This record gives sequence, structure tokens and C-alpha cells, in this order.
Amino acid sequence: MAEPGWFMRLAILGAQGVFFNAFFVAYLISPRTCHRFVGYLEEEAVITYTRQIADLDAGKLPKWEKMDAPDIAIKYWNMPEGHRTMKDLLLYIRADEAKHREVNHTLGNLDQKDDPNPFVSKYKDPTKPHPSKDIEHIKSTGWERNDVI
Repeated sequence: MAEPGWFMRLAILGAQGVFFNAFFVAYLISPRTCHRFVGYLEEEAVITYTRQIADLDAGKLPKWEKMDAPDIAIKYWNMPEGHRTMKDLLLYIRADEAKHREVNHTLGNLDQKDDPNPFVSKYKDPTKPHPSKDIEHIKSTGWERNDVI
């Protein structure tokens, strides 16, 4: 599987083409459904990374215990010195996936035609929790419409 042949490559390209076009049409019909779908995919990613972290803590991944994160990950995540292990990388990735989950579930909770994007909106009371680009007030099921409108 590390070196797929021409048939597998063609099958993958075909599947990607079909999915891309189907998702494009689905988004035109119902953006809320597509955001909800992606939110659920992101939830599965959060669960997967959580399990990997638990396996790492339980000693089930001994090669990863002392392994440093790859240089490309260190640069991308701007990982500070002393926090560059594979576990640290998994924590960064899980937080990113959790944020993607929140964004997509929030957008799935809104009326796409009338509601503004709550992640770029200005709020009257900035001390009150609201959607933002950070993970300070993250909500796994997204922000409800009445929380942001």
C-alpha cells in the first residue's frame, strides 16, 4: 500500500472527483447539512487523537514516547522549546480539530442566508463568552444561534 499502482491511484483520483462534486452540489442545496457533516467528521478526528494520546500515556506506543515532532510540525504549530514531543504534537492537532468541529457545528446551527459569521463579528460585550478564533471558550456542539445573534 505504500507504493500504490496505477489502478489504485486512478481509483483514488476518481473517488476524490466524485466526492468533491457531490459535496459541492450538496453545499449548494444545504450548507447547514454539509457543515454538520464536517462537524461530525471533525468529532471523529478528536476522538481518534484522544485515543492516540491515551495509548501513548498507557505505553502502547513506545517508539513515540521519546520521539520529537517532525520539523515541519514544529514550524507549522510554532511549538515552543521543551514542548516538541509527539504527545505535544497530538495535543496541538486535537485542539485544532476540536476548533474545526466547533466552527462547523456553529455554522450548521445558523441560518446561512440571514445570520452573520459569528467568528468575525464584533460583540457588544467582549467580556461575555462568544465564538472566536482561539480555544478559550470552545463548545463541542457549536454555538447556538441565540448565543451569537
